[in-house]
Amino acid sequence: EIKMTEYQVLNLMYVAFISNAMYFVGCILLVWRGFRMANNIYNSSENNMLAKVFTSLFCVLVAITLFYTQQVGGGIFNAYVNQLADMGASSADRLQPYLDNPLVIGGPVASLFTLVVVVFQLAIVWSKK
Repeated sequence: EIKMTEYQVLNLMYVAFISNAMYFVGCILLVWRGFRMANNIYNSSENNMLAKVFTSLFCVLVAITLFYTQQVGGGIFNAYVNQLADMGASSADRLQPYLDNPLVIGGPVASLFTLVVVVFQLAIVWSKK
């Protein structure tokens, strides 16, 4: 049986976070694009229902992707902290309090942020000037 050291587990966690962060950056770019699309519809003199529907669909799908990316990040953090705790690593004692914090990646504040963003985008799309 091969056992990893504390350093190896922490290193793998950080590598996983880098990959997750790249997805997060992509999601933020898509969120920005969604706001641009919503703003263009809001400022348009035409009442193009098809554009509103597709922009709404785009914004909702981006929000789902952002939520999922945050949940994956939370899963990474949770899994590796639990693995560190199981091996008795001292770093687990330092990291454990972050898992219980509402600001943790994939936690309630991150989920609320995603919800606020998508509601804001949809409000821009469907409100009248």
